[in-house]
Amino acid sequence: MHKYLILFLLFLSSYVYGQKPKFEFHSYGRVGVSSSVYEEKVGSRLNLSHQGALGGRHEENDYIEMTVVANIEEIFKIEKDKPNIRFVLTTQSFSGNNTFIANNTVINFAEMYLEVYDTLFNIPVSLWVGSRYYRDKNIDMADYWTFNNLTGQGFGFQYGNTKIALVSSLVLQDQPGNPYGDELYDDGRQKHILALQHQIDINENNSLHLLAEYHFTGLDSLNDPIFIKDRVSDYGVLGGVMHRYQKGDFINNSSIRYGSRIANGPGDDGWSSRSFINFGNPNQTGQFNGAYGLNFTENFVWDVNDKWGIMGYAVYRYAIGASAPVFIGTSRPNEKWDLSVGVRPQVFLSDKIQLMFEYHYQMRDYQEFTNGIVGFDPGLGVMNKFTIAPVYVPTRERSLMARPHIRFVYSLAFYNDVVKQNGLSQFYEAGNKGDFGQYIGLKSEWWF
Repeated sequence: MHKYLILFLLFLSSYVYGQKPKFEFHSYGRVGVSSSVYEEKVGSRLNLSHQGALGGRHEENDYIEMTVVANIEEIFKIEKDKPNIRFVLTTQSFSGNNTFIANNTVINFAEMYLEVYDTLFNIPVSLWVGSRYYRDKNIDMADYWTFNNLTGQGFGFQYGNTKIALVSSLVLQDQPGNPYGDELYDDGRQKHILALQHQIDINENNSLHLLAEYHFTGLDSLNDPIFIKDRVSDYGVLGGVMHRYQKGDFINNSSIRYGSRIANGPGDDGWSSRSFINFGNPNQTGQFNGAYGLNFTENFVWDVNDKWGIMGYAVYRYAIGASAPVFIGTSRPNEKWDLSVGVRPQVFLSDKIQLMFEYHYQMRDYQEFTNGIVGFDPGLGVMNKFTIAPVYVPTRERSLMARPHIRFVYSLAFYNDVVKQNGLSQFYEAGNKGDFGQYIGLKSEWWF
């Protein structure tokens, strides 16, 4: 941790030389202690498992991001009419064995890129090159990036409300533990994405956000080294639109997205709508003819008054792999759909004490897949989850998005027989027993 202390001291000292700092330090994280209230087991996520853990995130494992921004024009004292240059470095830390972060800390470089704001031929543009979080709006209570998460390595530029980027989602070597893809031959990762995004400001309260993507692979990038002999390539197209409404303390985002062929993802959606992780199996030629995916999201956040606020979301996803797929030697499913709905009322009992209530409903169709058994359809899994969380807010801010938080969390989840009999939740996968899942913990969360 000494390196973070050094970076923080550099950040503080930068204010001595001017209003804009030479270095900035930002962070997001959640760390705590927890129990499943069963024997002596550490608290486990209660959401439905397989194909992502979308849903309420109070039971999530420890996770920390540290970001340092170097404002290079300030470091080298570049004149004001010269380019503004930023270098961004973000580390990502989490527990590799799904317990507490101190037990097995894994650290990755999640972001490392250079961004330049300049004027070329009398046109103001922004250019970035490197690896970055290339995404926009998210559903905070479900930790779900709505429809344009293109996190990866590449380059892009922005002019006005228009963004264009080429992102390469490549794994050049086996990287165990990397949440963005860990296998050299994972066909969900060996591709390039050309993305166009444009924002239309309708009026002061309404805007439309348009998304278009073209996914393509190189030769042999979808080649299965065992079962598919021919070198093949494939492509996919994706389009989406999000409507954003904001007035006062009320914000609402609604989106729809459709992707075809290898843009039919997400295939593994633990925390985002990553279209570059294509879903399902290819056909006998190694291509994704007939594959497609649909995503619908709705999210609102409303600080009603200084007494209470409420937020909620709904996400529906459907995806299908190639027609006449290859099942030999793989346990990947070829079709899925799920629906997740959540609501969080929050009462501001005082300036520093608040009370969260959450309800989440999930239903997920486990077609042709469970616990590695191909061709077995256990049916429809259903979860109802209730959470109560008294919160200490030291900043005295009466807002849903106030941070930092220290929370005492108790969650109770009820499952149908499909989930219980097949262990389709991390709660059961961790060895817990019983007809319902429990989680109790003392958690901290911050961002700045």
